[in-house]
Amino acid sequence: MEMIIKEIVLIFVLTTDSFVVSFAYGMRRVKMPFKIVAGMNVIMSGLLGIALLTGSFLSGFFSENVTTYLGAILLTGIGLYRILSFFFQKEENQEIYKALTTGEGFTLAFLLSLDSLAVGVGTGLVQAGQLFLAAGTFIGGILMMELGWKLGCAFRKTAQRDLSWISGVCLLLLAMGFLWKR
Repeated sequence: MEMIIKEIVLIFVLTTDSFVVSFAYGMRRVKMPFKIVAGMNVIMSGLLGIALLTGSFLSGFFSENVTTYLGAILLTGIGLYRILSFFFQKEENQEIYKALTTGEGFTLAFLLSLDSLAVGVGTGLVQAGQLFLAAGTFIGGILMMELGWKLGCAFRKTAQRDLSWISGVCLLLLAMGFLWKR
């Protein structure tokens, strides 16, 4: 049961960026066709699956203590990066599109996957369940993107809030959970 809770938290963490990006698109009234959202999540969960398998493979070469600490360090690093990037982000003037194109969606999917690669390797080092996690991020990613877009559309008249720091805090908590088990 503890493993399932950790994986659900990790799915939430890995899909928070998708939610925030989709929320921003909704706030700007940019349509996100479902086929592009699904395609983006195939790319993101596929890359995560590869990273998880890589971490799992590498765990065979290291002791359990080393993989636990290495995984916790990677998760902590990405968590701190997300929190610090929230505080030190630059304002950007983004062009407003009427609809997200396939090329923009796939580029965005790769950009959103960059931190998932490190998280996936770190997680693969310390726990199993790669299939559940990859499938969960696919389904969770679609749900978070749809929810984010709909909420962004609903709240476009209010002040836009950046929620990216939440995923950083969750990663730090997950890393502490791995270390707490030791």
